[in-house]
Amino acid sequence: MAAALNGKWEIYSSENFENFMKAIGVTPENIEKATKALDANSKLTHEISGSGNSWSIKTTTIMGEKEIKFNLGEEFSTATLDGRPVKVTFTLEGDKLVEVQKGDGFESRNERSVSGGELVAIMSGNGVSCTRKYKKI
Repeated sequence: MAAALNGKWEIYSSENFENFMKAIGVTPENIEKATKALDANSKLTHEISGSGNSWSIKTTTIMGEKEIKFNLGEEFSTATLDGRPVKVTFTLEGDKLVEVQKGDGFESRNERSVSGGELVAIMSGNGVSCTRKYKKI
């Protein structure tokens, strides 16, 4: 159920994230920064809040905070964490919160779901996938 996504989640596992970032066009310099700020030991958190069509995700890293508010099924403009402009649409597919990002030269699909008490994010783009896991705090 999508309500299980609500809460504050802290990352503890990240597999193949660097290769995923390369695949979607993140520069080597920004990959190095992202590895420090977003890896499994970084204390990165996502605070997810959703009800009906209205949702928000607040991401907190050592670099600062970013919050996005959105309605399911409505495309909006924002920027990736490395500053590239993207068009984003969120939908619910069963119990998964699915985020599709479309930017210059890439498209990524990020699926978030709760399994066994942990938030699992599977991110894929340009033929490369990574899996990131979070515990509820």
